Amino acid sequence: MKKFTVALLYNLKQNAPHREGEPWDAWNELDSEKTAANIERALRAGGHEVIGMEGDVHLAQKLAHYKIDIAFNTCEGHFGLSREAQTPAILDALRIPYTGSGVMTLCVALDKPMAKRVMLQHNLPTPLFQTFVTGDERLNPKLKFPLFVKPSREGSGIGITAKSVCRNARELRAQVAWCIETYHQPALVEEYIEGREFTLGMLGNLPWMIQPRADGKPPEPIAALKNAKPKQIKTQTPETLRVFPPLEVDLSPCPPEQAGLYTSVIKGELYNVPNYPCPAPISKRLWAQMEKLAAGAFAALECTDFARVDFRLRQDTGAPTILEINPLAGLQEGISDIVMAGEADGISFAALINGILDAALQRYGMI
Repeated sequence: MKKFTVALLYNLKQNAPHREGEPWDAWNELDSEKTAANIERALRAGGHEVIGMEGDVHLAQKLAHYKIDIAFNTCEGHFGLSREAQTPAILDALRIPYTGSGVMTLCVALDKPMAKRVMLQHNLPTPLFQTFVTGDERLNPKLKFPLFVKPSREGSGIGITAKSVCRNARELRAQVAWCIETYHQPALVEEYIEGREFTLGMLGNLPWMIQPRADGKPPEPIAALKNAKPKQIKTQTPETLRVFPPLEVDLSPCPPEQAGLYTSVIKGELYNVPNYPCPAPISKRLWAQMEKLAAGAFAALECTDFARVDFRLRQDTGAPTILEINPLAGLQEGISDIVMAGEADGISFAALINGILDAALQRYGMI
């Protein structure tokens, strides 16, 4: 495999632009120095030269000092409705290839109501929802209690608390008002799906996303996919896109004050308390159904290289319902859901990181 000079781009928690009155979990999505160092170590183990730098407003000037082949992007951004897409936009303008999804996908996926509209257009099941901008909007009569409230443009459980589940109009109005005031963005209100929670990670690309090589040779295989465990179920998922086994998020060991929810406290501070069985103890039929839906969401949002799709099962029917899709999933070694799912599929952390890089290199026709 050819070796490349890789710009590792990140937004570190220590560099977050803190402001007075911000919520405690405002920067939960940003990476730690340890995470950045682990990704750099993995890329170097793959034989690549790595140059790490903060993906800030000076990124273009910093990149100009180096001859970069490709960027490994983990930047979440700091401000604006398109914050996750800002670094990819800079890279597009500079014509520097990069890992992960592009500007349009990241903009749409960050806006959860918009992403749900896209999924509904593709007949993908997602909870019925409504966006509250002022908090005074009339509740859609189709929405029945209990309802779930969360910020419309956050990840990593930001803004999710035990009060997110609302069982009457008074609780709903109070939580919507708090959400809008605290996070300065619309609140997403959706039907609360009470049931088991799962997540499925993906690595690779759909065939039509892969550019032909300039030399006309067939693309080199992604080593991580080549060395993964044999598939345990038969689906129509293309060989170029690996869907990892379902990982269940079992919150039963968590403190009762977290109300059985995957809150920002659990994701940010108590991540080692839940159980994460993977493969989850489910039927092969349900496994295949969730894998098909995850790949469908990946295609509908036009994700590239890697992503993660979160599900809950409806208690009454057992049907899997897509909560959201994350095309910029966290990559903390031993902690992040997609990392744990990859390991359960025989793909180590180092192999996953290099697999993401290889997927991008293959997609750009560089290998």
